[in-house]
Amino acid sequence: MMGRVDQAGAAGHAGPLAIRPPTAPEAAGAARLEGGLRLSAPGRCKRGSATRPLVSYVTVVRNARATIGRTLTSVRNQQWDAVEHVVVDGLSDDGTREIIEAHAGQIEIYVSEPDAGLYDALNKALALVRGDLVCVLNADDWLTPDAAAVAARALLRRSATAGTPLLILSSAWLHVGARRKLWLPAPLDAGSWLRCPKICHNGVYATRSALERTGPYDTRWRIVGDTHWLCRAFDAGVDVVHCPAPTVHYMPGGLSADTRRHVEECAQLMAQRFTGLDEAGVWTLIHAFYPWPDNLAPFAASRPRDLGRALDALLARHAGDAVLHAAAAAAGLAAQRGHAARVRTRRGLAAQVHRGLLRAWYGVREAVAPPRPGSPPPTPK
Repeated sequence: MMGRVDQAGAAGHAGPLAIRPPTAPEAAGAARLEGGLRLSAPGRCKRGSATRPLVSYVTVVRNARATIGRTLTSVRNQQWDAVEHVVVDGLSDDGTREIIEAHAGQIEIYVSEPDAGLYDALNKALALVRGDLVCVLNADDWLTPDAAAVAARALLRRSATAGTPLLILSSAWLHVGARRKLWLPAPLDAGSWLRCPKICHNGVYATRSALERTGPYDTRWRIVGDTHWLCRAFDAGVDVVHCPAPTVHYMPGGLSADTRRHVEECAQLMAQRFTGLDEAGVWTLIHAFYPWPDNLAPFAASRPRDLGRALDALLARHAGDAVLHAAAAAAGLAAQRGHAARVRTRRGLAAQVHRGLLRAWYGVREAVAPPRPGSPPPTPK
């Protein structure tokens, strides 16, 4: 995730409910390298206004030489004229830094130095932004040409400013092999703590007030720090706007491809949020609501024999926990009750038709849009 290629440990783990400590910084004592317009030509830095919000993209990267150029180009080619790009590199040694330096004339500021992992680097990047809206952009993903315009206009339609705690959840083009799918953002609600919401983090635009209210990313997480941050934003009362327009082309892989660790961290996240649960209770909820049931195969031993009855018993034991009950209801408790095995919900015909029409509409719009000089190559359909 987030364009990093750090490798997750494959051998052994500290137990599914034990949060791992932060990773030690790499190459401690190495020199900090920095550059970009803020240092070389501050007069060329973009500025925002009440009617022209500044959109900031932050990219944290380590060793993404094959894709970082496409990412940088997609920011440069935005149709919105108030855009800045902040890049934090974790001391890449494969030529990535040289590519970043070659694009210094389009980057607001870049930094290359050791970090303590993905979310530590992201917190560094967020401390450097000046925009009214902020979006995380992976170093192996790229923006649609109108991405910043879509987000800025959504902000203006709400008559909101950077002082409004607001998240704009846009769609993404999810690339799977030679095909792509339209990834519409799932709801962000009380049930998100239980179901690990299907929201593309790279399609999320946050106002500065939303960033301040939610706080920094928790650096203890290796994979689900973005999920944790989104759930905390909901709990903090940040308003949410759903936007069906795709703003990013997302390439799955990286750390998020470690599905076993993803499940473990979702269980850890749930245990941290609902401290009254025991380990069996956490895994009951994981088996009931985790959105990718096929990933739960390695954890079959923790699945209750009758999931519906186990859920009812769990909620009866925690009858006084109104937050847990609200989360379970929002996550889909009604559909699971009374069923011994996991209920796999399917989209209704109307939802499938709606998604198909949106995919066709935005696909045609992208296909007929005139290419800009230096645009990324056409994407596979």
